[in-house]
Amino acid sequence: MKNFNLKQMEFSLSKILFTVGLLWLLRFIYKFFVRPYLLLQDVKRLKGAVCVFRPFFGVYPEYDRNFVNHNDFFYTIKKRLRENEGMRFFATPLMENLTFEVYDPELVKEFTAKAAKSFEKDLRVYGVMPNLVRTGIGFTEQEKWKYQRKMLSQIFHFDYMNACIPLVNRISTGWVARYCKDQKSVVEVNEAFKMYAAEIVFNVFFGEDSFYTIPNAKKAVLTALKVMEDMLKLAQSPQNLIFGPRFIDWKLGKREREYISDNRFLREYFTDLLYTYKKKYESAKASAQSEQKPWKTLIECLLEEAPKSGLSEKDFEIEMLSEILTFFLGGIDTTSNSLAMAQYYLSLHPEIQDKLRDEINTSISSDEPVTRDHIMNLPYLNAVYKEILRLSPPASILLPRRALEDVTLGDLKVKKDSSVMVSIVGVHHNPSIYPNPEVFNPDRWLEKTEAGTSNPYAAIPFSIGQRKCIGEQLALIEAKTMIIEIVRKFRVSLKQPFTLKMIQTLTYQHHGPMDIIFERIQEIYKKDQ
Repeated sequence: MKNFNLKQMEFSLSKILFTVGLLWLLRFIYKFFVRPYLLLQDVKRLKGAVCVFRPFFGVYPEYDRNFVNHNDFFYTIKKRLRENEGMRFFATPLMENLTFEVYDPELVKEFTAKAAKSFEKDLRVYGVMPNLVRTGIGFTEQEKWKYQRKMLSQIFHFDYMNACIPLVNRISTGWVARYCKDQKSVVEVNEAFKMYAAEIVFNVFFGEDSFYTIPNAKKAVLTALKVMEDMLKLAQSPQNLIFGPRFIDWKLGKREREYISDNRFLREYFTDLLYTYKKKYESAKASAQSEQKPWKTLIECLLEEAPKSGLSEKDFEIEMLSEILTFFLGGIDTTSNSLAMAQYYLSLHPEIQDKLRDEINTSISSDEPVTRDHIMNLPYLNAVYKEILRLSPPASILLPRRALEDVTLGDLKVKKDSSVMVSIVGVHHNPSIYPNPEVFNPDRWLEKTEAGTSNPYAAIPFSIGQRKCIGEQLALIEAKTMIIEIVRKFRVSLKQPFTLKMIQTLTYQHHGPMDIIFERIQEIYKKDQ
């Protein structure tokens, strides 16, 4: 009888475990398979919707395959847009919810208007972002963001940015003297332009005149760019989507260990740099010998704000480090990438290069410094640079935002906890608004016959709305000044063999060396005589 009862208990326990397991399995199947599938069925009926049902990770894994197989991280986005006329958005599962990529200017407009109230940055994917960056202006929300924006607007004041033009002139001519010493020079422009942008960042934001004499400055630049590349890889990894960003602390892989080490180096580097600048600032202030520059540096702005902030010295130090690292990252990779891609497209289209040179030479003498009027009033230069930004925008996406409630964007109903992101690359390559989007055609911005050229929500290389990039004006000054300096002095061509390989890091950019040949115009002229 006793053995019978034991067997009965074992049988009952087995039934309970089996039932619990079955219920858990059914819940798992419903949560990650049935629910996303049903949500997609509602969405796919909408006009301009393209949906792909891939449980768990959606299409995230395809991006790396795009790069390996097609040399373009966003190959499938462009392919879907070509193959689906009138495509407005793309939907796919991400764990138990959906994620939407928006390619339609009207949806971009709707999303931008409702983003602040009904969405928040989706850190389920980008929670691996360095903590210091997450507390900077690029990631904060609501009142904290408003406070940071108001404070930092002092630096990016219109008059201040214009006052930086002589400095940018000096740095651009110095760059040419450093890298283009010969009659025909071959320059690896990916890294070379990063050094150009870094020198401007160190001077404008930190008040440091000589980037090349600052200990470990170049290492800091290259480490910061590597951190951003590793961050993207880690963000899109299955480990992050399953376990969240805490998996990095487990240090199971080489990338995770290097990511932690590199972030530690950057934090220590900028902490030391901040202390150095702080002592210099306080010493100059005490002796009334502060150097008067026509613009306010980031360090000055932050140190002046410290007594007003209401934060402890330690807490405001973290605030300062967050903004320093944010602008260091944002100010280097973006401009340098657009300049590298400018050389690429001008090399492929010598007729466009010649036309641009004619406009520049007509308006500016050979050694005349670039002014604000030149930057604003060269229509073909403006068209060329707009086309570069369309094809290679500083940011390829607006970081995903998670819906805090059910939200309606036009006819698209976004459920709470679903994720929405604006694909800037997708908008800029949408054939419904830019016919022949893969063609480099600056004239589209002069003729303005295409829908995208007159719609502010169709050309968004610096984002749009209240979250638009605060450094846009400085970026335009840096890039256009350098383009003028190069085009009026050199004929640029691409060293062959070369294959363009577009990858996503902090920006959408070519992966690997890009060797550009700079041949002095006067030497070409002499040979032609």
